[in-house]
Amino acid sequence: MVSRAHIAGAAGIALFGTAVFLVFPHPFARSSQTDAAPSVQIARADSAHPIRLIIPVIRVDAAIEPIGLTPTGAMGAPKNPADVAWFTLGPRPGEIGSAVVDGHFGWKDNLPAVFDNLYTLHKGDRITVEDTDGMSSTFVVRELRTYGSNENASDVFSSSDGKAHLNLITCEGVWDSVSKSYSKRLVVFADKE
Repeated sequence: MVSRAHIAGAAGIALFGTAVFLVFPHPFARSSQTDAAPSVQIARADSAHPIRLIIPVIRVDAAIEPIGLTPTGAMGAPKNPADVAWFTLGPRPGEIGSAVVDGHFGWKDNLPAVFDNLYTLHKGDRITVEDTDGMSSTFVVRELRTYGSNENASDVFSSSDGKAHLNLITCEGVWDSVSKSYSKRLVVFADKE
């Protein structure tokens, strides 16, 4: 179970621009955008894992890397600004529950990042996740929600309706060079089709 403390880390990635969605102090505490701390990997060998995220309407076709928690307890972030990261401590995309994928926004030196246009998604837009077995799961955007840096975001990591969900996380708002974090987090909530 992910606590409010864990949510704090997600902020680092462009949800954190760089780091991620699970940590201690507050929901969306963030790590440096330049170099994400190494993640603790928890591998599941019992079935296929996600390898590609496709969002046609915003031209995203990104590799998915598995991530866990950083040594400080935050959710990890993808190493490359063009990739996304699946949080392995939750369900796989397509399984019952809320699978969480984060990606960068507003990368340094004005380089493009995978979720730079995530905010343009609308209810009804489709997102596809492909896995290592060649299977695809399609999700339909239900809503976009913005969270403040100290706001409880535990609903991003859990659901109790017995359905499969995919929640995409990135940063939003104003960059603070002192804290090396954005002021807000954007979450796209999507449901399996």
